Amino acid sequence: MFKKPQLPEVEPVTLKSYHGIRPGIYILAIFFLAILLLSFLLFLLPGLTSNVSYVTFNEAVMGSGVYEDGIYLGSGNDGVYKTTSGPHTYTFFYEGVEYGRKEVELKRQLFFTLFSHRKTSITSDSSFSEEFVAAAEKAFVRDLASYSAVLEHGSSFHVPPIYETFANNMVLSGVKDITSLWLFGASHVTTEELYEDYLRGREILEGSSIVFLDDSVEKLESILSSIFSGKSERLYGLKEGDVTMPRENGDFFSYPSSTVVMGRSGDLNINGAKEAPILIQVPSFSIARNAVTEHDWALFVEENPMWSASNRDELVSMGLVDSNYLKGINLSPYINSIRPIRNISYYSAAAYVEWKSEKDGVEYHIPTEAEWTLAARSAEDKAYVTSLVYVENNPSTPTAMAGQLWEFTSTPYIPLSRVSDYSLLLEIEKEFGYCDIIVKGGSYVNDPNSVDIHSVGVMDRSFCSDYLGLRLAKYE
Repeated sequence: MFKKPQLPEVEPVTLKSYHGIRPGIYILAIFFLAILLLSFLLFLLPGLTSNVSYVTFNEAVMGSGVYEDGIYLGSGNDGVYKTTSGPHTYTFFYEGVEYGRKEVELKRQLFFTLFSHRKTSITSDSSFSEEFVAAAEKAFVRDLASYSAVLEHGSSFHVPPIYETFANNMVLSGVKDITSLWLFGASHVTTEELYEDYLRGREILEGSSIVFLDDSVEKLESILSSIFSGKSERLYGLKEGDVTMPRENGDFFSYPSSTVVMGRSGDLNINGAKEAPILIQVPSFSIARNAVTEHDWALFVEENPMWSASNRDELVSMGLVDSNYLKGINLSPYINSIRPIRNISYYSAAAYVEWKSEKDGVEYHIPTEAEWTLAARSAEDKAYVTSLVYVENNPSTPTAMAGQLWEFTSTPYIPLSRVSDYSLLLEIEKEFGYCDIIVKGGSYVNDPNSVDIHSVGVMDRSFCSDYLGLRLAKYE
């Protein structure tokens, strides 16, 4: 057995009173004061020393932007923005057009600012002008041209709600009729994503008083339903009339007013629709025997240095060409080069036509797709040109319509125009000018068995290619 040890006796510890206040009371008081101080530091002091406020917006106008006191803040459709308390003026814009304004006095938030942000929700006092409507229409056409060109989307590719935005904003603006633009929109549905967006926009319009349907829209909607439901349908070719032969007129060939069939039989899908058969009435016109040459372009650049290769960077910054403009082309007005000009954009081609028209006193133009096709049909007996330099041995029709270089037309690419109201859609596009341009003929690097006069190439207006050139046309 162990003996229990004897502990030494000690004097118990006792807390002393402080100015007569018992320890239990002043300890409790200290604890309470500490809690008050901590609460002040955490919950009140940040609000007293800060002038921060938070605002959020939920504008009915889709795609809107907000300025605070003249400085861009962000989107008017979502997000929370940090600002200062006090008076502010908020202006609301869509595509650069102001449609609303709001004067707001933001109160300072004093409590709990470290842990929560009380948001002031602001809505504009809106009014919608004709300028707003025009901006919405312009944005609709611009975005259609851009996003309809992408037929395969990666997982990270975001397609904004183009049709839904347009329909929503047109309803807000009080427009009565958007039939022609809605037809234009339907003619750009090229993917499942765009089709789903189209249907969401259509649902918005159905719940409004806006007129957006007519026979042309309903016909195109039926075609869209067939395309995106996977139904197998065929587009059958039209019977072609006799070939219209030209009359030689110096360096041009003249064609009387006639009809021409563009396109051929194919499956009813997005790719097949762009080459669908269609009968077009073509007014009388003339087309150049040969493409515009390097020498022709050298004379143009000599008188218009803005379009010289040395000014390429400036032209790129203006969106008129890309970085390939006149790459590999040696221009000299003193060398009569017959090689066709290449690496030019549609914008530069249009500038050349304007200069040439003024210089010659003749109203030249870039041929339409129908004009080009009619001229190419008259030269179908000629072989496909597989070289850049070519000497013609048959002067009865235009040279190198098939092969040598793809050639610009002035016809914009509207994906479903041939299975819709073709003429109306081209007229609508003229007002905006955002769509890509159709090019024709194939180039010397293409397989002659894969390209013919009905093949439709598509180019961005600023794109420059070593396989793309220009031929002039004029009206009689």
